[in-house]
Amino acid sequence: MRILIIEDDNKMRTMLCDALAPFYIVDALSSLEEAYAYIESFAYEALLLDRNLSGVDEGMEIIPKLKKLQPSCAVIIASAYGGVEERISGLSAGADDYLEKPYDLRELKMRIDALVHRYCPDIIEIDGLYIDIKLEQLHYEQQPLRLSKKEHDLLFFLAAHPDKILTRDDITNAIYNDPTSMSSNTIDVVISNIRKKLPINPIETLKGRGYALKNI
Repeated sequence: MRILIIEDDNKMRTMLCDALAPFYIVDALSSLEEAYAYIESFAYEALLLDRNLSGVDEGMEIIPKLKKLQPSCAVIIASAYGGVEERISGLSAGADDYLEKPYDLRELKMRIDALVHRYCPDIIEIDGLYIDIKLEQLHYEQQPLRLSKKEHDLLFFLAAHPDKILTRDDITNAIYNDPTSMSSNTIDVVISNIRKKLPINPIETLKGRGYALKNI
């Protein structure tokens, strides 16, 4: 699971990275300018956003574009401004949750996990192929299907992001412990094996962009 942090305080950004990196792939940035490029290049499950960047209340400006590109990305605003009006404005801008600083890092992780689970569908059906994400089971016309671990991990990673185009880097980082050791065609080989084993092809290749589940 990949999350994006936008926080201009260096100490706070480092602390968040240290706390969350054991559980997620974390991209931590200090400005909206950097963030716009990242949300166009990577798929995220959650965004942790400081609304006040460099002394200006501008953090929420990224939410509409993020939600357009990645509708299932959960947004949590973290801010020292935690009054009722600030919370209302943050949620009205499209945030899914609002945390007032300082907050407990354990609570933050629980909120991230809860929001991501809310966006993730339990079962996806594609032309008779049923992908049960919650139970991690795969069936076609009520018959169970078997894949290798990496094939299973890749297919279920795509299924957990049904509205996203995922790049090779997204997939590699999600299913391999050491992505740097993989060859450039590893993901292509795994996808080819999935297509050979399943009675239908559930994966669409978008040239130059990445992979996605076929339109459901």
